[in-house]
Amino acid sequence: MRTAGRQQNTAARRNGVCQRRGGLSSASRFCRGPVRRRRGAGDGGQVMIFLLMVILFLSIVLIWKFDLHNAVHLKMRAQNAADAAALAAARWQGITLNLIGDLNIMQAAALSAADNDLAARIAEIQARLCFAGPIIGLLASQQAAKNNGIYVNPAFSERLAGHAGQTFAYPVDEEPYPDCWREYGEMLMSIASAGVAAGPDNTCLYNLNYSGDHPLLNMNFYDAIAGQLWCWFWIDPARYSFLRDYKDFTDWEPLPPPEEIRPENSEVFGLGLQTFPSLPGGEPMVAIMNTLRAQRSPGPQVISNEIVSAEARWFVYQPEKWSDWTIMKDSSFPVFPEKQVKPQYDYTGADAVARVEAVAERHMPGKADRTISCTAAAKPFGCLISAAGEKIRPDAYGLVLPAFHDVRLIPVDASSSPSGGAYDLQWREHIEIHLAPENGYPAHGIEVLDADCWYCQQLIAWENAAFRQTGIDWLSDTNNSNSCEIYSPGPGPGGGTRRGH
Repeated sequence: MRTAGRQQNTAARRNGVCQRRGGLSSASRFCRGPVRRRRGAGDGGQVMIFLLMVILFLSIVLIWKFDLHNAVHLKMRAQNAADAAALAAARWQGITLNLIGDLNIMQAAALSAADNDLAARIAEIQARLCFAGPIIGLLASQQAAKNNGIYVNPAFSERLAGHAGQTFAYPVDEEPYPDCWREYGEMLMSIASAGVAAGPDNTCLYNLNYSGDHPLLNMNFYDAIAGQLWCWFWIDPARYSFLRDYKDFTDWEPLPPPEEIRPENSEVFGLGLQTFPSLPGGEPMVAIMNTLRAQRSPGPQVISNEIVSAEARWFVYQPEKWSDWTIMKDSSFPVFPEKQVKPQYDYTGADAVARVEAVAERHMPGKADRTISCTAAAKPFGCLISAAGEKIRPDAYGLVLPAFHDVRLIPVDASSSPSGGAYDLQWREHIEIHLAPENGYPAHGIEVLDADCWYCQQLIAWENAAFRQTGIDWLSDTNNSNSCEIYSPGPGPGGGTRRGH
């Protein structure tokens, strides 16, 4: 009987059945073991699932932080490379301008000695420097970008190589010196073959360089559409009138023709110089050159006033290139009043802009790689000392003289870089192909636009009357339009400019 009872108790414990035997305490003791084991197994499975979820969450966070760190680090490295590339190119612009200025003085000395042949050879050296100097600057900018850890950009290299091939077809009768286009093209091709890491973003092509204030050539117009930045239209009465009265693509003014560039300067990092047949400034200029010559080479002043009437090839500053730096004094440009440019440095002219693009690889599932683009602009600075001892602009006398002694980074929008940049390849494709006067949007509307082009997408949105009406309605509310300020240095709402970097 006792054996049978034990067998029943064992079966009951296996099946989880509580048999009340010997009171509550013995029943509890009798059932506690098997129930505890079942609960322990269930809790272990839940803990395992929870740990797997935590591990998955932590893995996602770690991958996200790795991608973020990689992008931030690459952004800093790309900006440093762009800054270094622009400074290297601008430094060579200043060196070249000083060399051309010194050669102007040497040519004056040769003419004073009646050595016209030597003067002609000096002028040819100057003409070559107008191309060779900036190209050396381009080469130096590539090395600076690569030294900062930026790799060769195949698309940049292909574009420069394609342009180098076009130079061989330039008109021979416009060559600044014999065999110029062949030498110029070979120099560009050599740099393209070595690989371009920093694109010369302010390149001004002789045959295809659009400029002007046309909205279709202004990247801010596309930004305003993409972000619905209606203040961009409000701060300019002409833009607001156009937004309000626009009907379809036939309302656009014709695009301006490409700007004519003098073939006396390199298209890449050009110096903005031209030649003049007589000495600008007359006899006062002779006195200035005698002073500079004495400072550089002590000895008798041999430059005579007779060179004023001598025929020569003097290198002077182009007035349309070297002028007041008005954008730095414009109220729409984000510069604080106390940071105004000193009078001796208040000039445009030679500058260098470099664009660097790098790809940040993403490890997060479902995320595509991100292209990081950075631009930087730099400019050679210097001044001359007047007879009264005052510091004056390098172009004050018109003639190129040695005056440049430093380089500095400047805002990209205060440089000679065209809107969007010459090496923003998507932008260049848009304005050169999608905005072609005969086959593009100005002639045929949105039917010929590329749906994969971001700029084309903004034009498609612009052609939607309901979209434009949204902006008109928003600006009609005075609470909105009154918040549109041209520039506000402090916190708060304002229209401002998104491209004053």
